[in-house]
Amino acid sequence: MATQAQGGGTSDFTANLGKIYAFYTGGFLTFVVILAILEQAGVPNAVIGYLFVALTIGVYAFIGIMSRTMQVSEYYVAGRRVPALYNGMATGADWMSAASFIGMAGTLYLLGYDGLGFVLGWTGGYVLVAILVGPYLRKFGCYTVPDFFAFRFGGNVARFLAIIVLLSCSFTYVVAQIVGTGLIGARLLNMDFTVAVYVGLAGILVCSMLGGMRAVTWTQVAQYIVLIIAYLLPVVILSAQKFGLPLPQFTYGQVLQAITAREQEMVQQGLAVAGQIKPYIQPFTTYDPLNYFGLILCLMVGTASLPHVLMRYFTTPSVREARLSVAWSLLFIFMLYFTAPAYAAFAKLEVYQEVIGRAITDLPQWIYSYGKVGLINVCGA
Repeated sequence: MATQAQGGGTSDFTANLGKIYAFYTGGFLTFVVILAILEQAGVPNAVIGYLFVALTIGVYAFIGIMSRTMQVSEYYVAGRRVPALYNGMATGADWMSAASFIGMAGTLYLLGYDGLGFVLGWTGGYVLVAILVGPYLRKFGCYTVPDFFAFRFGGNVARFLAIIVLLSCSFTYVVAQIVGTGLIGARLLNMDFTVAVYVGLAGILVCSMLGGMRAVTWTQVAQYIVLIIAYLLPVVILSAQKFGLPLPQFTYGQVLQAITAREQEMVQQGLAVAGQIKPYIQPFTTYDPLNYFGLILCLMVGTASLPHVLMRYFTTPSVREARLSVAWSLLFIFMLYFTAPAYAAFAKLEVYQEVIGRAITDLPQWIYSYGKVGLINVCGA
């Protein structure tokens, strides 16, 4: 994919995308199995965490370096040769920020039914992108969103205003992601927060600086594979252990029934006050209907206008491919959001059954493991 082989090399790579990423997926799954064996052999979790981070960042950096280019079209829009399927995967990885990957299940755990407003709003935004935004961005054939505004509305005033809005949104968004990177590195890898931030920034720089959008695209496809496997695998295993079916999206209905029953038990046992505990599956306990649907609308519109998401639709070969790539994006993001409620339900039931009402000496081991890294504080006597 290097510049020297710009013509034939890029075409050969694009023609063999399926084989390349299938091999990559198989290699990653093998690596996960090796890490599981190392854990069973007694290797410290910190070492396993460093191995995982080092390998994944190393692979991303390798893809970024191999995708280097000096051509303007390749750097800004990946030569407009990204197939819809892979553009959808790249968009999915682009969208799976700290808020989605870390916070979505936590939001549903905390808010219950009302947390579904975030799922509906974010996924609904891609419907707006498919109908109103993505195909038209590609139709104008520009390189950036400010270029589109300048072409569509005429003059540099529109371009300048678009740049101001883009920078404002992007800066806020990037700061949040970098903070998330620092927190993960500090809490789970025992790194200094500042060091973790610089490591994350260095990884981003290597993955994007030399190859621009082309490097970012193929790196994000690889990232999506890692992210979705890392997200699905634990809850799939948990579902198989509890119900004998590795489909948590279909088994967590039984978990919701158990949560409702446990909530009633806690009230009867004096562990919770009937008027204060929020039933997990009851709607509108946190937001009234007006605010609930207002939240959905705001998230839909916000999603449809995110600069880093809109940039992805400049990279497809045609308007039709742009529309298809939005559909693929929605599917790949749906795989995560369809699983997040199961994560939240399993976690809620675990806390209700194994933590609430237990003596400190009877608490499960994971409480102490998370307590060591500052994720949980236990109060009681």
